Formats: sequence, structure tokens, C-alpha cells
Amino acid sequence: MKTDQSLAQLTPEATIGQIINANTEAGELLASIGLSVSEHESETLRSVCQQQQWSEVEVLKWVKKHTNGTNGNTMTQPSETSLSNITGLSNWTEYLEREFVKPNQSLLEELHQSFPRVLKIHGNQYTWLKDTKWHFEQFQENLEMYFEFEQRTFFPLVEQLSSTKKKSLNHGVVQKLNNSFGIIQRDQDRLKRQMNTIREKDNGFNNPANTCSTLRIQNKNFTLLFDKLEQQFQIEADHLLPKIKKKLQAQK
Repeated sequence: MKTDQSLAQLTPEATIGQIINANTEAGELLASIGLSVSEHESETLRSVCQQQQWSEVEVLKWVKKHTNGTNGNTMTQPSETSLSNITGLSNWTEYLEREFVKPNQSLLEELHQSFPRVLKIHGNQYTWLKDTKWHFEQFQENLEMYFEFEQRTFFPLVEQLSSTKKKSLNHGVVQKLNNSFGIIQRDQDRLKRQMNTIREKDNGFNNPANTCSTLRIQNKNFTLLFDKLEQQFQIEADHLLPKIKKKLQAQK
């Protein structure tokens, strides 16, 4: 097999080295769920997963989905330099939706699909999964409402503000935007508390020895979601909201 193949073309018969050559981030993802990349570089993914009693199909599918260039779900935090290049309120909402909201929705859906299966398989063995269930369901509901509010209400209001000439903004839009600040702060605080509770209940997302790939992937997905969600909240607090308030002040 050629080592210059794209990750999308690779099968479980590819070696760990070939997977890394195709996409270096794939190696980071494999390591994040407990695979020692350096020790198994010459072995195929299928062979390594069989040794670990993991599903090689599930692992490869997950790695392909979460590497750069597939669904925009990057693992690195955006730099202040890159953020400083974003100009205009509409560009900020587009950036947040593309880089955070949609990838986070995708991660949340993955967790929604995996959690019942993991709970069924491991619930009696790892009782903390049962303790996490209710908290995760509440978190999922609240996060879905947060995204819905942003996509259907808040971001469209910001678009109106962005496209409106000075001192011609409708008073109702101004009032709704001012009300939105309180809603966002309240919802973010609640979601942060719920994330802290889930981390605590779910054993800090640490993987027990000899656990299956499904639980390992779920724990990593929780980590990815929480990290990206916290980044989103921070960017909204440090950049988007102050720019909106400044624009509103200029409208007076």
C-alpha cells in the first residue's frame, strides 16, 4: 500500500504508520484513546485492535471523522492572531457557527448515539455511567436549546445589527439583543456547571484498564465537546459580545 494515500482511502489493513503519514492528527487521536503509536507503527490497525479487543471499524471511522478537513472539528485552540483577522459582526457569527456550533452539534449527536449503548454494555461494571445518565440528558437538552437560541434568534439579530445603518436600528431589535446578553450568560453558566458535574460523575473521562473502544471514544468525544464548547463560550465573551455592545452604543 502506498504511504501517500489520503486517510479517507485507508482501511483497517493500513498500518499505524501509514495512517499517521496520511494525517498526523490521526496519530494524536489514536493515542488519545490509549493506543501506543510508537510501539505499533509497523502493525495494521486491525491487528492492534484485535490485540486490544477493540472494533477496528469503529476506531477508523471515528478517526476519519475527527481529523482536520473532514468536519471542521479541529483539536487546536484558535490563536488570538487568527481571531484578530475576523472583521464584521456577520463574519463573527459565521465563524462561530462553522468552527464551533456545527462541530459541537455533531459531537453532541455522537454522544447521544453512543451513551445508551455504552450504558447497556458497561453500566453494571462502571456504575458511574448510571450516575451520569440523568445529568447528560439534562445537559443535552439545555445545550440543544442554547444552539437553537443562537442559530434562530441571536445570530439573526446580530446579522440585522451588522447590516443596519447608524441610528436606524429598530428599537425592538435593540431590546431583543440586550435581553439576549442575559440569556446567554445564564445558559452558559448553567452549561458550565453541568459540564463540571458530568466530568466528576464520569470519572474525569479516564479510561479503565482493558475497556472497549466504544467507551474510550465516548470519553474522548466528551473531552472534545467540552473543550470546544468552553472555547466557544470564551470567544463569545471576549470578542462577539463586546463588539455587539460597542455597535449598539454607536447606534445611540
